[in-house]
Parts: sequence; C-alpha cells; structure tokens
Amino acid sequence: MRPTLHTEGHSIVFLGAFNPRIFQPSWFAHQGLIREEESQSAKIEIVHREAVVFMTEWFRLEVVQERVHFATTQSQFFEPLRDLALGTFRILSHTPLAQLGINRDMHFSMDTEDERDALYEKIAPRDPWRKVFAESKLATMSVISKRPDGYQGAIVVKVEASQRATPGVYISVNDHFERKDQGNPEGANELLSILEATWEESTARSLQLAKNLLGA
Repeated sequence: MRPTLHTEGHSIVFLGAFNPRIFQPSWFAHQGLIREEESQSAKIEIVHREAVVFMTEWFRLEVVQERVHFATTQSQFFEPLRDLALGTFRILSHTPLAQLGINRDMHFSMDTEDERDALYEKIAPRDPWRKVFAESKLATMSVISKRPDGYQGAIVVKVEASQRATPGVYISVNDHFERKDQGNPEGANELLSILEATWEESTARSLQLAKNLLGA
C-alpha cells in the first residue's frame, strides 16, 4: 500500500521588526480580520511587550520582536491563513518585512517499519556509512535547493521519522523568500506581493516534492 497522508499543517512566517503588543485578538477583530466571536473565544497564552501567543479554533499566532508565525493544521483553512497574513500586513504596511517562509508539514502513515526503512534506504543509502558504523539508520535529512523562480531565497526539505504517524515519515518543505534589497526598509509590499503571487505554486510544489520522495 502506498503511504497515506496522516496529518498536515501550513504556516506562514515573516522575519522583520515587530511590536508584539499590537497582535492581540481584539486588534484582529477591530480590523475585520477575524470575527468578534473568534476574538472573544481565543485562547491567549502570552501577552507581553516581547511576545504574544494565542490560538483560535482554526489558527495559531506567535509573535516576537523579530518573527511572526501564522499556522493552521486544518486543510480547509490553508487559504484563509494566507488571506489573514496578507490582510494583517496590508494594514501594517509600513512594517519592515525582510524574509518570508511558506511552510508545509506532512506526516505520512506507512504499513510497516520495514516499508519506512526501505524509503530511508532509497533516499539516504547506508552503504557509505557501513565502513564507519555497523548499524545506521536515517534520523534527519535536510536538503536545500536554489529557487526555481528567480526570487531570492531557497527551498529546504527535511525528512525524518514521524512522531504522529507510527510507523511513518515526516516531510517538511520550507519555501523561503528574501527581499531583494535587505538594506532598504520599504515596508511589507514586496513580500506580500510574493506571497500572493507564489502561494498556489508553492503549495502544489510542496505536495509534489513529498510524493516524489515517497515514490507515489
């Protein structure tokens, strides 16, 4: 049987300079980015001048002074997550965003550990290690690639044993973008345009990368 998708999640990460105290549920509701009911029912973990963390029924937000992280584990909310990120920084358009990550985390179930180990052998053969170790097995592998689309940045793929699907494999794809001129604090517009323009291609590519690795 082919590996089957067990769980997945999407996240959007911005690096830059932020004032965490802005990013509270009430602010999002006031700006029309979430419903008032969502704001009222949000589970707040941290509200501090250096960090804000809260969760609603469909997304989690973590903000520190140099990083904003939007995340969801519900597939029907992948596009709303993108729209939330775009809407946030269209309002905060003068925020100096420096880097963007469109990230996808996927846990695939496999029938047996032997099947999982055969996949490891396929993508990370043990022969070169046998002269050093009598027994070896893939723990974590990361591969970085140049971007295929002319944008600044890279694509990073990580493979390791899944902690959610047992036996299974975890594959993450970090689609990383950088602003062309890091020394020019022109605000959010460049990276927002990249997020909007590349979202569909990025999400399709991340799933195809995983399928290629799994041999599906």
